[in-house]
Amino acid sequence: MTADGRAPLADIRRRWSAGGEDLREVTTALREQNLEIANEDEEIDLRRARLAARGTELESVIGEDDSVWLSFLSRGLSTARAVGRVVAMPAGQPIVPEGTGVLISPRLLLTNHHVVPDAKRAAAMGVQLGYEYDDEGGERPYTTIPFAPEALFLTVPTSVLDFTVIALPEDSTAGNGHVPLIEEGGKILKAEALNVIHHPGGERKRLSIRDNRLVSQDEKWLRYTSDTRHGSSGAPVFNDQWEMVALHHGGVPATDDQGRKLTRTGEVWTPDMDEESAAYLCNEGARVSRIVRRLRRTALPSAQQALLDEALSKGENA
Repeated sequence: MTADGRAPLADIRRRWSAGGEDLREVTTALREQNLEIANEDEEIDLRRARLAARGTELESVIGEDDSVWLSFLSRGLSTARAVGRVVAMPAGQPIVPEGTGVLISPRLLLTNHHVVPDAKRAAAMGVQLGYEYDDEGGERPYTTIPFAPEALFLTVPTSVLDFTVIALPEDSTAGNGHVPLIEEGGKILKAEALNVIHHPGGERKRLSIRDNRLVSQDEKWLRYTSDTRHGSSGAPVFNDQWEMVALHHGGVPATDDQGRKLTRTGEVWTPDMDEESAAYLCNEGARVSRIVRRLRRTALPSAQQALLDEALSKGENA
């Protein structure tokens, strides 16, 4: 973790650079509209089988046809209810936004280690659910829920997988649902679109949809192109079926040849005077399958283990 509490950009930049060949293959795959250029046959077969089990076919056109079924919207809205703004709540002081988190069961929330690094800090933090705008552009009422780290707190360092699981008070998240942690593979292929639900810059909830592509991966991390900002840390990253494939933990900002951070309006890039709104092109998240494997190796006291097992079981048949 860096001094300002963010994921180490040097590590992300190094891993991104190491995936240069993947990026070239994805660029070609998008141009040629052929997933086979960027993915192994067995990866494509696994993805096709997972989609077939859900009554969906693997699209052969990945460049020109950007349409999705109408259910993409309704399922996305349903999923978004489980995503909240992680905040610090120091006694007697204003609330400070720190990142994003996602409910993985009615009692547990998943975010980054570098957002909530220890139980002591978690005791003065919480999550705001429903922190978003309504259909008319007005501010929705939202719920602020304090964390309950005494019930369960589990963290894995930034250098390993950068995640934290924290308990919430019982019966505090009714109606918000949860996002299953799916260990099974076949959820995403390189060159496919990704979608991020997050609170960039601590703002009300936003979606970065479709104009994001998985471009590279390794044993632990997925790397993708999408606009995120500080405050997006801990955001869930989804495929088009709204299955969570990664936990976003950081990105390398776009810069010009003088090292100035850039912001983007449409296709126009300009130096950014407010660094908090700079665009991040090189983004990375921990693979959900690896997070699940790590959690399954964890041994906790019986009451905490029951909470964790409930969360893990919700993804077993998803």
